Amino acid sequence: MNKLVFLCLSLIFVFGCNLSDTKKEEVVKKDSVRTETPKDTIPEVVATPTFNTDNQFNNITAVLSGYKGKANNLNYLFDTVIWDNHSKFIDSSWSRLERKRLKAMKDWGREEFKDAAAKTNIVFYPFSGPDYLTANAFFPNADKYIMLGLEPVGKLPELDKFKKGEPSEYSNDFKKSLGDIFDKSYFITRKMQSDFQAQKVNGLLPLLTFFIKRSGNEILDIKYIVRYEQDSIAEVAYDFKSADKKPFGVRVDFLQEGKQKSVYYFKYDVSNKNFNDTTVFRKYIDENTKGAITYIKSASYLLHAGFMTNMRTLILNNSSSVIQDDTGIPYKFFEEGGKFETKLYGQYTRPVEDFPYLSLQKPLQEAFHKDSLNVKKLPFHLGYHWGSKKDVIIYATKK
Repeated sequence: MNKLVFLCLSLIFVFGCNLSDTKKEEVVKKDSVRTETPKDTIPEVVATPTFNTDNQFNNITAVLSGYKGKANNLNYLFDTVIWDNHSKFIDSSWSRLERKRLKAMKDWGREEFKDAAAKTNIVFYPFSGPDYLTANAFFPNADKYIMLGLEPVGKLPELDKFKKGEPSEYSNDFKKSLGDIFDKSYFITRKMQSDFQAQKVNGLLPLLTFFIKRSGNEILDIKYIVRYEQDSIAEVAYDFKSADKKPFGVRVDFLQEGKQKSVYYFKYDVSNKNFNDTTVFRKYIDENTKGAITYIKSASYLLHAGFMTNMRTLILNNSSSVIQDDTGIPYKFFEEGGKFETKLYGQYTRPVEDFPYLSLQKPLQEAFHKDSLNVKKLPFHLGYHWGSKKDVIIYATKK
């Protein structure tokens, strides 16, 4: 009898467990059904951004860049001898530049600077002039380029309103302005300022948009940047004739492989008397360059001077990496405090004869000697030593 009772209780327990498990499975199945998307539901569509590349800025720059068939309503200009010859000159000069320097810079920079580029999408390029070309060659994946110089902003030419003789004059002056960057890899500020006063090319903007366009991008929009006393900085609409206030800066938005990016250029004297804690521009640059890659080339050794200490300090404090030649920050500042790791490239020699008052930097000379077995050669030439081809790059990474 006891055995029979025990058997019955056992069967009830087993059956109860199975029933409980079955109910659990039913609950799980019901819950699973609830999380499924109904068959008649339309999936959410994410809008693809659209960009207008058929605009006056892009079309004018296409003509200056010699891009036949890509200037939309201005394509007819290439039917004239002047702009046809202009296109041929630009094409041949750019091909030579790619072959002699640009391709090697792109390939080398992509590999050597990949760690620096992975940390930030901002490039700060003081003393740059209109040289977007070099910044883009080394750092093509940046989203924002902030550039400084002493060249005036200027404006694009209204090519369709040129009178007889003007196209030839403008084309000749434009090609002349490109000469130094094509041949020597840098702009000479005093020469450019003199050229801008004596020739048809108005300021830096035509050259800046040219380099952006010729680097494979489309110009989307241009905004002037103005300063209201020492209180604020604002962007205003570009005007071919005039601006509400003479611009000290410009923002060029462009399209690169489907992504919108921006170049900012400012005409500003960044010596200590104009660039300090009381100036709105100092605060603006400080806020917008935190964590940036700072690139410096052909900078007239200005950051060696006592009147440039504020800019030098800002760069050292804000930059995740500093990539420069010997005309940038003196090498000793990268050694002080142990905040940076440095890597050297090329061959170091004394400053060119344009700077007779400067001598070799002993700390840099010693670093090259100490690390001579690990110093890689540069597969291109860049900067003031274009004649001797003894170039140097210092790659300093913040620890």
